[in-house]
Amino acid sequence: MTAPEQRDYQPIEAYALLGNCEGCALVARDGSLDWACLERFDSDPSFSRLLDRERGGYFVIRPEGTYETTRQYLSRTNILQTTFTTADGLVHLYDFMVGSEGGGEERPRLVRLVSGLSGRVPMVAVYRPLAGFAESFAPLTVSGGRVTAEGCPGLVSDAPFAAQEELAVARFTLNRGESRCFALYLGEPPQSPPDAYALMEEVRGAWVLWTEGSAYIGPLADELMRSALVLKMLTYQPTGAIVAAATTSLPEEVGGIRNWDYRFCWIRDACLSFYVLKKFGMSSEAEGFFKFVCALCEREDGQLKPLYSISGEAELEETEIAHFEGWRGSGPVHHGNGAADQHQADAYGQVLDLFYLYDRLGGTLSDDLRRHGARLADISAAHWHEPDAGLWEPRKPEQRYLHAAIMNWVALDRAVRLFGPCETWERERDRIVAFVNGEGVHADGYYPQYLGSDDVDAALLIAPMVGFPVDEAVFARTVEVIDERLGYGHLVYRYKNDDGLPGHEGTFLLCAFWMVDALLWLGREVEARTRFAALRVLQNDVGLMAEQTAEDGAFLGNFPQAFSHLGLIHSALVLDLYEHGGREAVQGTYADRTLRETDTRRAPDIADAA
Repeated sequence: MTAPEQRDYQPIEAYALLGNCEGCALVARDGSLDWACLERFDSDPSFSRLLDRERGGYFVIRPEGTYETTRQYLSRTNILQTTFTTADGLVHLYDFMVGSEGGGEERPRLVRLVSGLSGRVPMVAVYRPLAGFAESFAPLTVSGGRVTAEGCPGLVSDAPFAAQEELAVARFTLNRGESRCFALYLGEPPQSPPDAYALMEEVRGAWVLWTEGSAYIGPLADELMRSALVLKMLTYQPTGAIVAAATTSLPEEVGGIRNWDYRFCWIRDACLSFYVLKKFGMSSEAEGFFKFVCALCEREDGQLKPLYSISGEAELEETEIAHFEGWRGSGPVHHGNGAADQHQADAYGQVLDLFYLYDRLGGTLSDDLRRHGARLADISAAHWHEPDAGLWEPRKPEQRYLHAAIMNWVALDRAVRLFGPCETWERERDRIVAFVNGEGVHADGYYPQYLGSDDVDAALLIAPMVGFPVDEAVFARTVEVIDERLGYGHLVYRYKNDDGLPGHEGTFLLCAFWMVDALLWLGREVEARTRFAALRVLQNDVGLMAEQTAEDGAFLGNFPQAFSHLGLIHSALVLDLYEHGGREAVQGTYADRTLRETDTRRAPDIADAA
């Protein structure tokens, strides 16, 4: 009788991402599929050992006995190749997800193909699915290579399985040149497995074809292409939404309660996302994301939420999965995100900055979008001076955050540029500048987190990058204080003051990239490049980056994190701009930088607006 595998939690950096632009999965170095939402990113998982090593489901394929592993993605694809080295020989395990187009439910969603390279290697496959976060495992129906269970994906293989309580187990030996296929289906699986090699070649060809559209030809092309492939996998193709990360409840502190569901789309940094996607050549993804944000604006009529589901729903009720212990005991496990109900005033600037960039790249805003944009500017003009929840979503009373004021300035500035002079917009825009550079400045000469605070906030590093007319001396002092108080070597914390939650968190990778950008804006190129080189090391062995990093280098937070990969690409683009045009080239807005062509990159033409 085979008992469920007893295994410690794997480090977050031990995982690699699979995706098909609808759902996703995480595979550990030991060949265990420990997280998978196969239907769509925010659906209930089929495998969840990532969040509970005993209660969660998994699907492992590995050699019997001891082994060592190395792994990589096949060049310019999201097909994962894991190589098992044993005393008996070598084996390759290929993992990839398949798109639903062209076959519907007749096509598998995820394929695992194991191939013998040398010797004669005894192998084992253990299949233990769980329907969502159920408290018990559904009975398995096993017939040869077919395994089914209510509420779980169907498995079909050319390796025969045997039922052993809540497990299905297949044992087989791989000789050189032999292979076995394991295919997962959303519905009832067919009687025999698909042609795995043909499917893998189809998927490989599709990814390679997609990468040929890249507009980046600089020295980091291969490295940045991996980040672009991650962003592509985190894009929900049916709507254009980009999920913040592939997972829920991976903690910001081991054993702590700072565990959130990130399988949703934040409109924060909408312009950053569009800028990076367009500059890197991901034009269809950029335009899909633009249409997603536009649809939200048209529906909400100005009352924007900070985040939405990948289908655009705003109701994201946050519930706890009490019977799951969480990764390394870091409970509670969350489904949904209560931050969707917060009021975050920076959203108006994010959207109008996006509209302005779209317009400058040659797009045409519809009359409805122009009306909605003007409505957002009216809201900013009327309410910019009021407290809000802040972009970091603290569980504390609202404050007058300087970042929110700056982003409201962005909303008004872009509205004037887009829609023409307006006395109210111009007056309030100027009042924001006077506020931030006047009473907003701390007595010690830096920009604090909020009015009257002594604390600093790494979010203020973005001020000059959105074109806000900062006082340069004050901004330089702000960078200095942020580095002193929030810096840890090349890493940067978001903030360190009380946010209404117990415990603490790791350093925030996006903030570290913001520091690189801020240093370049100040003309401190050598320091910026040194930091950027150090940050590039914070990828795992297959080029993935987490949301946060502990001071010992361990990954923290949901994974992989879209904003970390966006930050990496953005800083690389800004560094290239600086190299070709100096400090002047990185001034101004996203639109200004986009339109400054360099010898190594040109912004692709934008398609007509729908």
